[in-house]
Amino acid sequence: MAPLRELLGRLRQFPRNLGVSVAHAERRYARQASRELLELYRLEHREHPQLTGRSLYEAVVARRLGPNAGNAADIVRRAEESFTDWPVERELRFRHVVHYQIFDEYRLQAPARQGTRTNIGDVVARIIPEEI
Repeated sequence: MAPLRELLGRLRQFPRNLGVSVAHAERRYARQASRELLELYRLEHREHPQLTGRSLYEAVVARRLGPNAGNAADIVRRAEESFTDWPVERELRFRHVVHYQIFDEYRLQAPARQGTRTNIGDVVARIIPEEI
């Protein structure tokens, strides 16, 4: 009877363990994507030093999107709508665009996802400097 009780105990903990695993996967994805977007930012900035702000962010997102580059302006616009008006009015930063882009990519990988279990913004903030 003890092995059955042990098995039942493990099965009860499975959903909690699965949640930890999902959050870990989200953080790992956000870290990798943040690093990639930062590298694209640096590359785009080197190749096109005249680009700044929104136009630079759109160019970076366009590179990331590849064949779907036409959606870059829409991604940046949605990031602006999501991060610059609330809770206080502020200037759009690359960090905002990265946060929005990562959330959007992650959500689109599995359309049934309603959101994330981790704060993607915290992960992004550790990698993307605030001043760019």
